[in-house]
Amino acid sequence: MTTTSSGNASAQWWRGLTLVLLATLALSLQNVLVRIAQSAKPMPILGGLSQLGGYVTPDPGNPFQVPLLVLLMRISFVVPILWLMLPAIKSGAWAEAKQVITGKDRMLQLRIVAAGIFLFMSQTCIYLAINQLGPATAVTIFFIYPTVTTLLAWRFFGDRPSLQQWLAIAVIYAGCTWLSFSAPTAQFKTDLTGILAAVVSGVVFAMEGILAQSCFGKVNPAIFTGLIFTVEWIALLGVTLPFIHLDINTGVVLMGGLLCLATLSGYLFNNFGIKAIGAASTAIIGSSGPAVTSILALILVSDVLKTEQWIAILLVSFGVLLMNWARINKR
Repeated sequence: MTTTSSGNASAQWWRGLTLVLLATLALSLQNVLVRIAQSAKPMPILGGLSQLGGYVTPDPGNPFQVPLLVLLMRISFVVPILWLMLPAIKSGAWAEAKQVITGKDRMLQLRIVAAGIFLFMSQTCIYLAINQLGPATAVTIFFIYPTVTTLLAWRFFGDRPSLQQWLAIAVIYAGCTWLSFSAPTAQFKTDLTGILAAVVSGVVFAMEGILAQSCFGKVNPAIFTGLIFTVEWIALLGVTLPFIHLDINTGVVLMGGLLCLATLSGYLFNNFGIKAIGAASTAIIGSSGPAVTSILALILVSDVLKTEQWIAILLVSFGVLLMNWARINKR
């Protein structure tokens, strides 16, 4: 009996590990697809085996036009599919969502709207950063968000960072600073917009996470996710339709569908992985996000980095790992 139970536990652990690795791969692939979708010219894929991209013509006077259009395409796929999937994830999901929307808890409603707006801002900025810097650099700088989350949790919830967390914060900031200044001097001014966009994306994403944490006592996380994505979709429609003047063609729609597939696959694999091996192990494995994104960018779109950039990316990945490990020890 003991041997059978041990074998089942081992099989479950390996299944969970596989799911979390697939989630990390899917979400990292999403970052590379964002770069391809925003490319003004067709990009060679897998060393020239194929070509993708060239579906948009950027407006030099408005760098947000292309990121907003691509994000709108992705969210336009994600939101309807997500709401169709929610009843299978959480029974009574639609009824609970209706109760939240029509209920009298105005503070909860305001927090959900604010979280959706923050998500909209964060994803718009990271799309712009990926377009300016490439997936590897943009996503690595974005990973300052765990440090901001930790500091905000200290400010609002009194959760003082441990010594190990302070060390992780220092490592992450050192890696991001090194990566930011590793660009050639002539290119740094051009990259500055992307660097600032990645930083803002990480900070705002952390703020959305703090709002989420304050809502989970009153609303199921799956319902909360559906609601904030819907708020983001409405915000995108409000901003994009009146002010974006780019053609929507088959290529843009195709990339939106691929981004949706990568997004939902990542979330589903991650959630099932958490169920199998727990949130702590999942967070540790997810720390590899910057490194996995960098490797996929190198393989798929030949995003070649200098040695010092790779070192900085690994340093940030180690810092995120240390941060997650410190959080687990604290709990």
